[in-house]
Amino acid sequence: MTSPLPIPEIETRLLQAYSELPPGQRSVVDCLTADPLLGAMWGIEAMAERAEVSVGTVLRLAKRLGYHSFIEFRDALRSAFSMRTVENAAEANAPLRDIHGTLAEVTRRDGLCFQRLMQDVDEPLLAEATRMLVQAHHRVILGRGVSHMMCLILAFYLTQAGLPCVAAIPSDYATQVANLGPGDLLVAISFPPYSRETVDAMAFARENGVQILAFSDRKDSPLALHSDLLIPVPSEDLLYSHSLTTFAALSHAFAIVVAGLDAWGWENNIYKFILPILAILFRLF
Repeated sequence: MTSPLPIPEIETRLLQAYSELPPGQRSVVDCLTADPLLGAMWGIEAMAERAEVSVGTVLRLAKRLGYHSFIEFRDALRSAFSMRTVENAAEANAPLRDIHGTLAEVTRRDGLCFQRLMQDVDEPLLAEATRMLVQAHHRVILGRGVSHMMCLILAFYLTQAGLPCVAAIPSDYATQVANLGPGDLLVAISFPPYSRETVDAMAFARENGVQILAFSDRKDSPLALHSDLLIPVPSEDLLYSHSLTTFAALSHAFAIVVAGLDAWGWENNIYKFILPILAILFRLF
């Protein structure tokens, strides 16, 4: 039987300071204690986003706890996580070093994202998004970073299904977005940290009467202000970047429905197919 490990110093500091922390800093602590694995890996922007506070609030918390910088604060979190175990300190970090354990954790989190997606979207929302995609004269899908990878996935699936799309980045603003007009569709994709260039392109397109379909992590993301319709797509940013699994499944579902519209009919049958197809893809993953 192993003897209990000492409580990490940062946990002692958090416990001692918690009752006197302002609400914003308490929110950061609550997020960290709710998910110590991811909390130890978040950057300062991700930590602030999860706690729904400013980056300055995170920095003030770190200094209030006696750390000179955010890096020092995060290093303390990582050390604390490596000590948190029921048997020994080495076992605690196994999911980050062992491919099988990491795969199990990624799969578990993607499964949770699928469940949230099925709860957050409904038939009318997905049917309206499909209508916008099908009825547009031209479609430009815009995003940068990991969001651009999502653009490529959606453009591939829709083009295969018979809806040609252009996957672009915000620097293509002049040659792509600026050439769109009424009857065309801009599909904007952005996840934290949100792309200011993508939001600016949306604002410009909106001024020119272009319809905008957006995909982001939550309904009240910065993209909501300029979009005609926004679909929230939950995704985890385990260690390095956002998972593409949930968005890929949603893109696949759109493509299957679009490809079958001629056979199934449009208005009467789309409601019957898109959510069941998404549910089937969810079970396959």
